[in-house]
Amino acid sequence: MNGTFKIFGGNPLIGEVTPILNKNSLLGALPLAIMQCGGISYKNLPQTTDVEALLEVYKKWGATIETVGTNYTQIDSTGVKSFAVDTEIGRKLRGAFSFVGPLLSRFGQAEVPIPGGCKLGSRSVSVHVNAFKSLGIDVEETGGCLRFSIPRKIPSSSSVWLLEASVTTTLNIAMYAAGTDSEVEIIDAASEPHVTDVLKTLVRMGAKIKGIGTNHLVVKGTKQLKSTDFVASPDFVDVAGHCVASAITGGNITIKGANQPEIMDGILKWMELFGVHVLRKGKDLIVAGSDLELKLDQFPLYGKDLPKFVVRPWPGFPVDILPVMVTLATKTKGTMLFQNWMYESGFDFVRELNYLGAEIFISDPQKIIVMEPQIDYHGGEVAAPGIIQGTKAIFLAALADPVETIVHGTDILRRRYPNILETYLNLGADIERY
Repeated sequence: MNGTFKIFGGNPLIGEVTPILNKNSLLGALPLAIMQCGGISYKNLPQTTDVEALLEVYKKWGATIETVGTNYTQIDSTGVKSFAVDTEIGRKLRGAFSFVGPLLSRFGQAEVPIPGGCKLGSRSVSVHVNAFKSLGIDVEETGGCLRFSIPRKIPSSSSVWLLEASVTTTLNIAMYAAGTDSEVEIIDAASEPHVTDVLKTLVRMGAKIKGIGTNHLVVKGTKQLKSTDFVASPDFVDVAGHCVASAITGGNITIKGANQPEIMDGILKWMELFGVHVLRKGKDLIVAGSDLELKLDQFPLYGKDLPKFVVRPWPGFPVDILPVMVTLATKTKGTMLFQNWMYESGFDFVRELNYLGAEIFISDPQKIIVMEPQIDYHGGEVAAPGIIQGTKAIFLAALADPVETIVHGTDILRRRYPNILETYLNLGADIERY
């Protein structure tokens, strides 16, 4: 149980906050620098543990990493000779699996440990393996690692139909295709903003990609990739967390640069159905004066008088925001069923919310019902699950009411939110780190 916060809740959170950059954009884009392109410059890389781990992979390869000015980190892997990801890092960090496509495009081979990461169900890598095999790539398991090898002759065109709209698989296949002299069609591709960020970067590097922002991509690659820079979009998951934080504490938070309709409109529509008041002002969002009551007539129904909230692939509601929406629902008038069909253990954090005073019925590992009425949390001492967003949901719940809550296991938050303590202290939260 690494890291502990003692939280004294009940303070209205007030002030301005700048959301972090999209973590998944950065993790998806960092492997680009291993491709034969002369290097990539990344703007405002956060000091999260995941970013630090991926940079360590480059260091072990002998890549050159230097800071350019105050905002850019440049990675030049021209001299790298290895196609194997460090075993120790790769087993701990699921994001290291994103090196498969770039390594294949450069070396024709890739070797990666079978990854770990958040404890969200089985999170099998089979969708990656099946996708690469369908492109004629040989995959074998040896010593807890997977070895990928391209065929001697790469077809001029090929097609892959993904078994699920996986972000990492979409990017892996796209990055592989972008560095070859062939054309690859990807059907049922992921289309999240972080996928779009990386695909647009591949275009700047010289690839031709049709269908960006949709679930049907055609990637025409080239062996003449060029260097570029990468700037991630704001993290819509962080923006949603600030919306919930303001709403459940009766706060007034201005979220700088978050008024991006192409990313936020769908998410904010659902927030408004919970009674969260969001004002758009220029480039910013202001969350204040919320009146938390479910607009029951606008929700789909699971059964008679039981509205449901179900995650879906983008542009549906993102699964990473679901945990904080559960916390929001505990402070909202009305009964709501939540369904997370993506992860078998995605609701593990609910036990801790119930221990702190929530009334949530766990129907099965993938369905819960947040019961009427709105509750007041009574505080206590809990251990967070090994899931970033589940821990974030508990963290926000502890801020809602004037009680003391001790949360163990908070270090996992640093994988996405390196400065979460300072951010919330600046908004008026009362938090001590043990």
